[in-house]
Amino acid sequence: MKVSEKKYRNILESMEEGYFEVDLKGNFTFFNDSVIRILGYSREDLMGMNNRKYSTPESAKKMYQVFNRVYITGKTANISEYEVIKKDGSIKYLEFSVSIKGDQEKEPTGFRGVARDVTEQLKAEIERRELENRLHDARAATIMGLAKLSEYRDKGTGAHLERIREYAKIIAIEMAGLPAYKDYITEKYIDDIYQSSILHDIGKVGIQDSVLLKPGKLNHEEFNIIKRHTVLGGDALAEIESQIGGRSFLILGKEIAYYHHEKWDGTGYPVGLKGEDIPLSARMVAVADVYDALTTKRFYKEAFTHEESRKIIVDLKGSHFDPDVVDAFMANEKNFSRICAEKRTEEMDLLEQPEQTSLQ
Repeated sequence: MKVSEKKYRNILESMEEGYFEVDLKGNFTFFNDSVIRILGYSREDLMGMNNRKYSTPESAKKMYQVFNRVYITGKTANISEYEVIKKDGSIKYLEFSVSIKGDQEKEPTGFRGVARDVTEQLKAEIERRELENRLHDARAATIMGLAKLSEYRDKGTGAHLERIREYAKIIAIEMAGLPAYKDYITEKYIDDIYQSSILHDIGKVGIQDSVLLKPGKLNHEEFNIIKRHTVLGGDALAEIESQIGGRSFLILGKEIAYYHHEKWDGTGYPVGLKGEDIPLSARMVAVADVYDALTTKRFYKEAFTHEESRKIIVDLKGSHFDPDVVDAFMANEKNFSRICAEKRTEEMDLLEQPEQTSLQ
């Protein structure tokens, strides 16, 4: 062996990462000590061993496809999350970088590559994702629990909550495709507004029954009382948020509770915000909330049809509602109508179910 090649081999042997060379069939022809450590086989066991011996079937297929691509293109390729089976039967996850190996005439004779053990990093990533999922579920449960408080006061709000978040999500997805919003309305934002939109009326728990449940039109004094639900709800969420360190998951919920009755022309309440000074989340929920209120039968009103409700919303474009949000609603009105009909059917089915009784 030439001195330069021997020096090169010594460098490869001292690498912390696994270096290997295989022939065109995938059989080991050279590897360093790190490969032995990773796979747990002896040098004698590994020499000449085919990659199918230490790989799961799915990973062996992945390796074959990569080898084939490297052979055809001559370009280096990478493999991530490659499952290998150690001699003791345990599983390791590797990342590979593979390139072609040729003879002096530059004819392909095999492949060479570098392998990195990413088992611990992958486990940590899986644990992180699982923790995120648990936190997401806990957040969703917390938000739903808070939102349900208003349902206990007003029995008509249960299905209303389900519809509102579906409507808000549809609007957010539609607006995410617009140039003005594509960098702002992320997947996380869409999920946040889906979860948080149901907090819009949480402040109604602080409104007395004589006003909240009054059949018929409210007088001026009663209307001023009902308007307080926006401040009550926003303040309650702000108080909870103040006890949470870091960026709170209640940010959108607080915005929506405070401002979902603001109007595009500045004539809404509780502050009289105008145009884009109204948080986007509240502008979206405003349309979703009004559509649902119009199309739902309540103890003080009959339900409007989808067509009647659509006309009212379109007529209020640019005065009550953000024009972009109304456009998003119109682009998806069939979905709104479908959800409205489906949820109404589910609601009627529940109402028709016999009450449960127990023997005393």
